[in-house]
Amino acid sequence: MRNIKHYRGEKLVEEVDAYDLLLRGVRSEMAHLESGDTILVAPIGPQVTVEGMVRRPAIYELRTEKSLADALDLAGGILPAAALQHIEVQRLVAHEKRTMLTLDISVSSDPESITRQFSAFKIQDGDQIHIFPIAPYNDSAIYLQGHVLRPGRYSYSDDMKVTDLIRSYSDLLPEPAGHYAEIVRLNAPDYHPSVESFDLAAALANPASAPKLQAHDTVRVFGRYDFEPAPQVWIGGEVAAPGKYATSGQVRLRDAIYLAGGVSPNASLDSAQLFRTQSDGTLKILSVNLGGALSGNPTDNLLLESRDRLLVQRNVAQVDPAVVDIKGEVAKPGRYPLTSNMHVEDLIRVAGGLKRTADPVNASLTRFSASDPQRGASENQNVVLSAALAGDSSENKLMRDGDVLTIPQNPGWNDVGASVTVRGEVQHPGPFGIRPGEKISSLLQRAGGFNSQAYPYGAVLMRREVRELEMNTRGEMIRRLKEEEVHLRALPETDADMRNAKLTAMGQTETTIQQLQMNPPVGRVVIHIQKDLADWKDKNSDVVVRDGDVLIIPKKAGYITVNGQVFNPTAVSYRPGRSANWYLSQAGGMTQLANKKAVFVIRADGSVLAAKNNSSLWFGNPLNSALRPGDSIIVPEVAPRIGTRNWQTLFQAGQLAASVALAVAYIHP
Repeated sequence: MRNIKHYRGEKLVEEVDAYDLLLRGVRSEMAHLESGDTILVAPIGPQVTVEGMVRRPAIYELRTEKSLADALDLAGGILPAAALQHIEVQRLVAHEKRTMLTLDISVSSDPESITRQFSAFKIQDGDQIHIFPIAPYNDSAIYLQGHVLRPGRYSYSDDMKVTDLIRSYSDLLPEPAGHYAEIVRLNAPDYHPSVESFDLAAALANPASAPKLQAHDTVRVFGRYDFEPAPQVWIGGEVAAPGKYATSGQVRLRDAIYLAGGVSPNASLDSAQLFRTQSDGTLKILSVNLGGALSGNPTDNLLLESRDRLLVQRNVAQVDPAVVDIKGEVAKPGRYPLTSNMHVEDLIRVAGGLKRTADPVNASLTRFSASDPQRGASENQNVVLSAALAGDSSENKLMRDGDVLTIPQNPGWNDVGASVTVRGEVQHPGPFGIRPGEKISSLLQRAGGFNSQAYPYGAVLMRREVRELEMNTRGEMIRRLKEEEVHLRALPETDADMRNAKLTAMGQTETTIQQLQMNPPVGRVVIHIQKDLADWKDKNSDVVVRDGDVLIIPKKAGYITVNGQVFNPTAVSYRPGRSANWYLSQAGGMTQLANKKAVFVIRADGSVLAAKNNSSLWFGNPLNSALRPGDSIIVPEVAPRIGTRNWQTLFQAGQLAASVALAVAYIHP
């Protein structure tokens, strides 16, 4: 930076000291550069570091500078805040060590003497010059802190007192702690602090008694609420912003409500509770008229004290509002708020009006009667809806809190749109709408009667309600069979016979469960109809049909099915007058596993001829009964004598249920 050479060819045009440009500005006599000129920048020369209280602390390259004065001139000179009494120079002795040199200049030295001393101090390559600052504190100052109007540093004079620093209350912030203030004093020689307290109010009242100050003292003034809790009140409940609020100590109830954003729309203006802490620590509760306080009534608009707690209650009508209920055949049944002028007609309109299914005449009003507890605290009243909706005052009753208005369904509405389906061997199968109370004979007449292939004896009537009942019963039976299966698994196996019996019982149970699951019930209603409608029309056999019923008239089967424990389960061609024994013989007879005492016949009309039971009277053996086309003979499997009696009963019932469902499937594939 200090020796840059400018060549033009082999001729040295000039040597430039870059510091002249950086520190002193551009010189006008410098030569201009031309094309082909060469600039040679030599390696850096000797250096010194100047740091501390100078204008341009940095590392400087030396050229002709030899003294401390020259180095400081490169750094722009010394700042006024520099302390000249102690200047340190760290020197590097080449290839040997570092050493520290000190230049001490007397406080009384004049500028010329200082300059001479700087010029006499020689510097060399590698020197680090450090100029220290003067002490940051003022030996002739005192300090004011705390609850004052103008805190900070002030000049000190001899015999100065606190009242020379704080002349009156106008120098303090509002509400100072008048009876306590502090003087923090630094004590020589180590300047350890000590604290002296004084009565500020007494000093201001009598300046002659005010404490004296010393240099470096710090006067601290405190606020009133540095020593006692600031006055505050708590407002809760139905206000916009519940919480704690600081006050001036002279706030009234209405003002506190405004601090909390005012009361909410649901607030009760009749009464609010004020909790006050007494001097002995106990609580006292006061009830005030909030509406009166908000209107400015001095009796209700109390002056609050610090730590008071005000609770604004919710309006009772909002906590437990008056309501009425409407149930039944309306668009939106439910609970609705009660108004002062609500009548039956109004409540129905609020609920969206009557449905088409509603009874247009009668309704029931259940009314709470607190005056007559002997009647169960409620009474029922009949309401003529048509009159109430027409505005008849005697029927359009005024609603009361807790009333329940029930709109019943129009009688016979469930039969509106009811239909049944007729399938099979009739002239016109398909769905038919029905009127309430219509019977099978009427339905068959509308379907054109039986065709030539019809087999009325095997007719099947399936009903939704019966199917749901059978499904529930089947589900319960499956559940109980699974429980018995668990019990069977837990039985001991004392010998091979016991083990075989156990395995057989478990296999039978599992098979029965599978049959029940694979053959869901159809909801069959047993009916007995004949080819000639006149023989059974309007008699006990003429069953009333219901919405969703399915009536199936099958073709004549022409065979008897034999299922269960026979050697050849099959369908045997029907022979008039033949008994069940004959059909069993056609199927090869019963196997060794057959329960011969439990054989039963499922008639094509759905009735069952129960098996012979030795423990009760028997009205005819099913094996001797003459069968008709479509009948089924079921030979159940004998249950091994193992487990509980419940298992054997459940097993037989399960076989019967599965066989009945399977028999319907055979008749109506």
